[in-house]
Amino acid sequence: MNIQEATEILHNRGFMLETKGAKTLNKAAKAADDEFYTYYKDVEKEMKNYNFSGKTVYCCCDNPEWSNVYKYFEDNFDKLGLKGLISSHYILPGDSETYWTEFKDGERIKHPLAGNGDCTSAECQKLADMADVIVTNPPFSIFGDIASTYIHKPFIMLCTPLKMVSNRKVRKMYMEKKIRYGYTTASKFYRPDGGEDKHVYTIWYTNLKVNKNYPGINIVPMDDSFERFDNSDVIIATYKAVPDTDELIGLPVSTLVRVDPNNLPFEIVDIDDNLYLNGKQQFSRLVVKLK
Repeated sequence: MNIQEATEILHNRGFMLETKGAKTLNKAAKAADDEFYTYYKDVEKEMKNYNFSGKTVYCCCDNPEWSNVYKYFEDNFDKLGLKGLISSHYILPGDSETYWTEFKDGERIKHPLAGNGDCTSAECQKLADMADVIVTNPPFSIFGDIASTYIHKPFIMLCTPLKMVSNRKVRKMYMEKKIRYGYTTASKFYRPDGGEDKHVYTIWYTNLKVNKNYPGINIVPMDDSFERFDNSDVIIATYKAVPDTDELIGLPVSTLVRVDPNNLPFEIVDIDDNLYLNGKQQFSRLVVKLK
């Protein structure tokens, strides 16, 4: 199942919201509902694609008591050949003490933090200086801020696919070839308080080299079968059939998962979230021009 198909299913099952008439990923991708965590199997599935030998890992948005991102590295510390493992996490005012941890000689050691554990703070950036790579499931609402803060440091982070183009900072990093999609996806998250699982289609992002095969897009001859949006001359297409034309083409954002960011077959001209078809507002589209 590809991202476009999964997104349609999420919408049909009520996991999407309508915002000003447009379908967008649910509020978990906004600021309102960030407190959920990745399942262990989804962390393991992505991390097996990287070499952590001799590295110190910093989980900068991960409470070690329940974060499976952190637990994966603690459980596999020796197997992965880690040099070190540290963590920190944000604490709301008055909740409890703030601290960071280091895993040493099989023990998790706590150290006090002066601030609230905000991973973009100067205090946490000093912790990042102790590490070789950052791995985390960050709050989706501030993913752009976190990724841009640590773009100089190797990282692997989980977020929604739309962030690649909907967030100005993330889009800029992608266009400058500083960030790309990783290997795998995740679609179900748990709450530490035992509440109901959250269903959000997500994908890993990284600034590390990714060695995988990209299925690409299927370019076909242009003909009259291709429709255009009601309010634009942009041609409607999907990766399955992209018309061979010099005109502007509207592709689903999920198309970016299928193409090599270092060898894009098209130029991204715009991101348009105000396109209509048969009177109905559509998902955001990449407006592209074939190279």
